[in-house]
Amino acid sequence: MTALHINRPDEFLLRRIVFCPVEQRRRRMAGRDAAWYGTTWTCCGCGDSWTDGEMHPRPFKRAWRKEAVAAAKRTWVEAAGFDPAGHGAWVRRQIAGDVEPVRAVETVAVAGGVL
Repeated sequence: MTALHINRPDEFLLRRIVFCPVEQRRRRMAGRDAAWYGTTWTCCGCGDSWTDGEMHPRPFKRAWRKEAVAAAKRTWVEAAGFDPAGHGAWVRRQIAGDVEPVRAVETVAVAGGVL
């Protein structure tokens, strides 16, 4: 049996009220900043997401927009304590390498070692 480890970098949650290009108006945007990657922003109104100014592809599944909006709203609430100075300190720690090792999000046992 082979184990598959799914890892993700440390993230800093952000929130902004900015112009949504899909809805053509100002909306709440929930963001996840990860060192060495662009910040991913998700609109709390339409559920579309962007990283580095590029819109993510929309999934081909039912209710994706409803799920994306709900996730963005949860992130918005979690980021309520956003502090610009704290974000700057977090970025400096990430660049300096003064961080905990990347955490394992999930470990899945794969039969035969093939997904």
